[in-house]
Amino acid sequence: MNLSPNLLSALKGERPLPAWMYLLYPASALYGMGAGLNAWAYTSGLVKPKRLPCKVISVGNITAGGTGKTPMVIEIATMLTERGVKTAVLTRGYKGASEGRVCVVSDGRPSSDGRGNVLPASEAGDEPVLIARSLLAPGVPVVMGSDRYRAGMLAWERFHPEAVILDDGFQHLRLHRDLNILLMDAAHPFGNGHTIPMGYLRGPKKGAAGADLIVFTGAGNVPSEALEEIKSYALTIGSVLNAKYFPISIYNIKTHEERPLETLTGRGVFAFCGIANPGSFSLILHGVNVKITKSKQYVDHHSYTSGDVAYLLEEARKSGAEILLTTEKDAVKLEGLLPENPETYALKAGLKIDDAGPLEAALNSLFEGGDE
Repeated sequence: MNLSPNLLSALKGERPLPAWMYLLYPASALYGMGAGLNAWAYTSGLVKPKRLPCKVISVGNITAGGTGKTPMVIEIATMLTERGVKTAVLTRGYKGASEGRVCVVSDGRPSSDGRGNVLPASEAGDEPVLIARSLLAPGVPVVMGSDRYRAGMLAWERFHPEAVILDDGFQHLRLHRDLNILLMDAAHPFGNGHTIPMGYLRGPKKGAAGADLIVFTGAGNVPSEALEEIKSYALTIGSVLNAKYFPISIYNIKTHEERPLETLTGRGVFAFCGIANPGSFSLILHGVNVKITKSKQYVDHHSYTSGDVAYLLEEARKSGAEILLTTEKDAVKLEGLLPENPETYALKAGLKIDDAGPLEAALNSLFEGGDE
């Protein structure tokens, strides 16, 4: 959803909706009805989902974005490869030249420069490229396509995985899944309670009942009373896990040189991003205790231009910042646009699951025939 930060905040329920948005109620109701009927067609058995010749683990959300799907996909892929399970990732791809086409984003094999044979973000979109680069070390290929069955069959024919992870797959009911993981923003699990376009929901709230596991992201930033209330609801569906983002390091977007977080200490930072949940980036930076001289938010999946880069560099200079800092997702779209020696870094962050027991047990059941 390419929306202004203020409107996005209203859709999430952080502020009142503008009066004109209530004109969208009929469209929102129709959207929710259509999503509900689609889900009913599959749950009732009226329509049969297609099956891949391997296990399918879906990672998705019930809202329009910003729940940490990308780091969760990376985490699960890493967990599976550590278990010796040959894994691939299926992703839709968004705002790349190859959007809608089924193709291999990465074969999972590092190249001599360590960056692998990965399609550029201009072709595949930001999230597929970020996933592919993050999973080069464990050797996980990434295949994109809006038709996940065709993408899955391409992955099977090329790489013969034992498991595929379906990125953003909660609403993609055409493909059978063996484990359905739903991510929810602990602060705004259902947004303002309305479906698109009046709200942030991609379907009725009751659609959450299709999950096997529910993971609340950003749980550490929510008051315990509010978190317990939403968890009590989630527990009526299945197992519940808490997860939170944590900073790892920073790296130079141009040179890929990795540096410790202490590099930021005592230096002015101009922070910018174009992600679905910019608040998560702000919270991580607050935890690192950096000195933010100024910040800039773009819409999710923003396609940066040379004009944007010139503006950012100038604004950073005027604010007294020594360093420009953004997210890894933004970084993959900036590499070819930066001048030779910019102090422009990406924050490398991860998603930590507080108690991964239910997830471990689910993976054991899928690949070992039972709990360890």
